[in-house]
Amino acid sequence: MRCFFNKGFPFVTIGLYLILPMNDSAAQEKVEWLRCDLHNHCEDHDLVETYVEGASERLDVIALSNHAQKPIFFEQHRMVEKARQLLPERLVLFGMEWNAPLGVHANLVFPVGPNEAENAYAFARAYDRLGSGKNSTPEDALSALADLPPDERPVLFFNHPITNQWSSQVIARYIEADHGCIVVGIEALHGHQLHPRIAAVDPLTYPGSAVGGLSDRVYESGRPFSLLAHSDFHVHKMGYQPDYLLGVFNHSLVGVPSGRYSATEVLAALRTGRSCAAQGHWLNLRDFYLGQAQIGRVWDGVSNRGQIALETSEAIEKVELIGQLCTGASSAVLHEFGPLEAGTHELPFEVPAEAHGFVRLRIIAARRSRPHPGLNGTKLFQTSAILLPSQ
Repeated sequence: MRCFFNKGFPFVTIGLYLILPMNDSAAQEKVEWLRCDLHNHCEDHDLVETYVEGASERLDVIALSNHAQKPIFFEQHRMVEKARQLLPERLVLFGMEWNAPLGVHANLVFPVGPNEAENAYAFARAYDRLGSGKNSTPEDALSALADLPPDERPVLFFNHPITNQWSSQVIARYIEADHGCIVVGIEALHGHQLHPRIAAVDPLTYPGSAVGGLSDRVYESGRPFSLLAHSDFHVHKMGYQPDYLLGVFNHSLVGVPSGRYSATEVLAALRTGRSCAAQGHWLNLRDFYLGQAQIGRVWDGVSNRGQIALETSEAIEKVELIGQLCTGASSAVLHEFGPLEAGTHELPFEVPAEAHGFVRLRIIAARRSRPHPGLNGTKLFQTSAILLPSQ
């Protein structure tokens, strides 16, 4: 078959808004996007108030995820409890930054429940690479997590996959060993974006979400995979290593059924790949669908027409539709829209009726300004994939 892309079907303009007839099936599923920071640190119970400062205005979900090899990790339940008291209308989850076999760091986020801390502590003691689990394997660790009751199983995503920290081969091994729906995604971008050394890293070539990079290799296999972005904020280091507070810059958006705001729904959405990775708060993605399928869903092949609908407070350099449309083809930028002015836009596209692979979005802001006092640099908004299976 020919692998091609077509954006050329008509749309109409009404007032200042570009309007396309919405796909009926896509319009039926109402999704609420929750703002999340699922990878961050607080190693001092007395700093919890500082840790959550301003978070209630910027975030809906936080996962405290201290390093599993440190003794302070085993007091994390106290900090989680205090954070929940300070943020009673927000979800505060129990996370862990795990020193994982064959890689560097991965995050685990546990369901809320009476055994959350006990399960996390037992796993850390047995399977952390820098502790007594120095000889553990991905198979051993994932088997232990799969043996937990289904409603107590955590999700796992790969942290800051800068060069030589995670490889596509190791990620594939984790996925193959996963029999409990544990492995769900990867950080598309590095945390610590206030650090000059990290801010200088080109996010367009960052391995987690580069075109043809680690996430695209998973999508090419036909598996859902959540693209994520987090602060990696360490509140206890602020005196000598300042960083953006929770939710100021890097954050994830996780799509749950409208009105169903719970930890269970957040973890379920991550398992299906319904997420976006955002830098800053300059763009609202109103919709991205192909036929009946939205982010994290599987296209049924009935209608090959899609749409991108967005509102932005800043001009856009370009909107890139990234994907693979044929088995064996390399992932690539399929089409670029833009530049676009600040405002509301609806962008139609088509894929071949017999396409199989995936499509996702990468949106690049025209302005390079970042929140003070950060260095100027590229700002991205990225989505996880819509999967296009073989028909």
